[in-house]
Amino acid sequence: MNLEVGKIGVYGMGGVGKTTIMTQVYNQLRTMDDFEIVIWVTVSSSFNEKELQNRIAEGLDCQLSSSADLMSRAQVLHEAFRRRRNFVIILDDIWERVSLQNVGIPEPDGSNRSKVVWTTRSMNVCNSMESEKEIKVGGLTDEEAWSLFKEKVGAEDVIMSTEILPIAKQVAKECGGLPLALITVGRALRKTYQPSVWRNALQQLKTSRADQIHGMGEEVFGSLKFSYNWLSSDKIHACFLYCALYPEDYIILVDELIEYWRAEGLIDEEGSIQTEKDKGHAYLQELKDACMIENIEENNKYVRMHDLIRDLAINITRDNPKQPLFMVKAGLGLMELPKEEEWVESLQRVSLMRNDIKAFRGQPNCPRLSTLLLHHKPSLIPSGITFSDTFFKHMHGLKVLNLSNTGIKSLPDSISLLVNLQTLILTSCSELECLPSLAKLQKLRLLALGGLESLKELPHGLENLVKLRHLDISNGGWGGFRSKALLKMPCLEILYMHKGLLGFGGYVVDNSTVDQEIISLKKLTRFSADFNDVLTFNSYISRANEFDLLKIFDRLLFTVSYIYDGHNVENESMDKVMLPSATNYLEIAGRNFVQLSDFFGFDELRRLIYCRIQKCKKMLWIGGDGEIVLPSLKRLHLTELHSFKGLCKEKAHEKTFKNLTHLMIEYCHKLKYLIPIDLLVNNLQNLEMISIVGCHEMEDIISGEASADMTALPKLKMLSLRCLPSLSSICQGKLVCDLLSDIDLIHCPKLKRLPFLISNKTIVSAKITGSQEWWEALAWEGPQLKEHLQPFFDESDEMDEYARRLRNIIPTMEQMFKIARLNFQDEKDEKDFLSSSIFYLERCFGIYSY
Repeated sequence: MNLEVGKIGVYGMGGVGKTTIMTQVYNQLRTMDDFEIVIWVTVSSSFNEKELQNRIAEGLDCQLSSSADLMSRAQVLHEAFRRRRNFVIILDDIWERVSLQNVGIPEPDGSNRSKVVWTTRSMNVCNSMESEKEIKVGGLTDEEAWSLFKEKVGAEDVIMSTEILPIAKQVAKECGGLPLALITVGRALRKTYQPSVWRNALQQLKTSRADQIHGMGEEVFGSLKFSYNWLSSDKIHACFLYCALYPEDYIILVDELIEYWRAEGLIDEEGSIQTEKDKGHAYLQELKDACMIENIEENNKYVRMHDLIRDLAINITRDNPKQPLFMVKAGLGLMELPKEEEWVESLQRVSLMRNDIKAFRGQPNCPRLSTLLLHHKPSLIPSGITFSDTFFKHMHGLKVLNLSNTGIKSLPDSISLLVNLQTLILTSCSELECLPSLAKLQKLRLLALGGLESLKELPHGLENLVKLRHLDISNGGWGGFRSKALLKMPCLEILYMHKGLLGFGGYVVDNSTVDQEIISLKKLTRFSADFNDVLTFNSYISRANEFDLLKIFDRLLFTVSYIYDGHNVENESMDKVMLPSATNYLEIAGRNFVQLSDFFGFDELRRLIYCRIQKCKKMLWIGGDGEIVLPSLKRLHLTELHSFKGLCKEKAHEKTFKNLTHLMIEYCHKLKYLIPIDLLVNNLQNLEMISIVGCHEMEDIISGEASADMTALPKLKMLSLRCLPSLSSICQGKLVCDLLSDIDLIHCPKLKRLPFLISNKTIVSAKITGSQEWWEALAWEGPQLKEHLQPFFDESDEMDEYARRLRNIIPTMEQMFKIARLNFQDEKDEKDFLSSSIFYLERCFGIYSY
């Protein structure tokens, strides 16, 4: 009913209920007087402009000449519309752009107070139609889905029987909130009293054989397959089908998926990894626009496939049962390898990821196999997995092999025969002790060997991989790298060789390596490494600047050691780190400095956007003495700075923290006063989020005598204060926060007053826990805020909460200690583990171990 919006696109996957919703809207509009004409036209995939004109003419009650050309007919319709006060046209199920001008529909706008609304499966259609508002129709919630499913099943005594009820709920859940599927499956099981039939239906849904349920093949998959058929090219079809290799409900890492597509040849070589990624993102966007795959994060890092869309993809690959292209048995908990007769010659892609298969025996005859996914879940790495010497013998066409997070101790020599392999992923195979030669794998473009703690030396033949573009040898157990091997990898664009936070072995960069090898890699855009000392790192940055290499970097991760040749150089050299001029992200851990200027020049920090500082025990301040500190910074994250006193030692420069939007403080136990009032008023007016956790001596968030006056945080949207047992004040005066919408107050028992002046309509989310006595004693700036927050308050007994948490974590802690004891090498290992355990307890309890 918004007069400013003339064209509305309603989109979503097939069967999600777009037409049903718009039918309700249409029927309601026809009972109202807001629009003189309300017309419904079903367009469908067989779009015909002349037929569309005829349907609209019927709604307008005007005559069109069957012999006239389209433009003449459009003029007649246009004049008929102009004679009406206003109109709504609903175009249901459009698959491509409909030209309103060619059909004869006036452009809806504020002057004619009219509307054109359409339903479609594609966001691309909305864009091509220049919609002013797009509304995505998602699936039903679990409660809505269960209600609809029960309605279609019918007899209440069937579905509520103790034997059928739990099965029925799982069947409904397998429909993924898709109304068409819920209706179809519900009707197929209507008044079915045999539990065996219900169990069979559930099994068919779980194993992607839902087409065997009556009506699912024709009504549901038939409907969904229209979307597949309308994808723009065979390559997009293949990219879509590839997504089915992941388990049901799996969160797919976009970079990994695009790498697979590239290795399979679905993305042409474009000259650089980034260019090929851009092409992959374009393909993925088409699938998203067609509602065949969905985003699950705003940053586009992860996607997911709806269960029934995945079932559709698997069914398409089964079109010829005698020559299947895919074998997908991912995430089924298999203990045994599929039988030999299932490994047919026609197989192109096999996914057995997320299973519990221990032994890969035999010699599958799969010469066309191009992808084999066997990786496991990182948190549940199995052990003792073995491969027969002949397992890979007849897989010469293999291009993608992922064995990450498997407990393999060795790989057969037949790996060396996979001469067409382009992507080999062995990440986090922590028990892998040796690797066969990789010398013959000269088509490899990605080799991931990160986290191989037990591997004492890198595999033979690395220097032969002249086409390698992505190499990850981080967090390994080796102590060296073959001399000048990197010189033979001129195509490298991504090189990860850092040792990581857990103190594994790995390669450490020294000056000779900088001079001879790393600086020769002219195509590097992402690089992570551990440098022997500040001088070595600064030497690399100077040389890279000299050759203009840093201009093409989009990521440079590094650590700098102060332990060199057995002696501590900290007292001999405190050279400041020379940051690249384009640095915008900085994370510092475990360094001994009082403030940032001890370690960096402030001029080099001017472009930082994000800064995280943790476990720097001696750090007292971010800046002092009136320097310009972090003027571009948007996010500041400080954690485990046990001596930290505050953001600035002296009065801050007016540009300091001027762009800061997110301030996160965790476990800084000596911090008492976070933000001086002058810093807040003069520098921190762009703050959108403040989060403070586990700072046990913190007394005031905003401190200073001037805070007795009214103070504003005009952009603050979220305030989270958790486990602050000494906190007595947020602000001494009144705090104006007109945009504050999200409040967390968890275990702040000494807090006496909430100082907010705020419109209670802005609060949409809150979580407040404490004793009833504490809640009733709180002072407020206005009674309406307390009334608004009352539903969000949860009375909790602190000791009961701690006891519950303890019960939950005891099994985890026991398992951690059992595993750790097997791996302790010396007293230092034990101390490091105990330190990590204490930190884990602090996180769970919000307590501080004095």
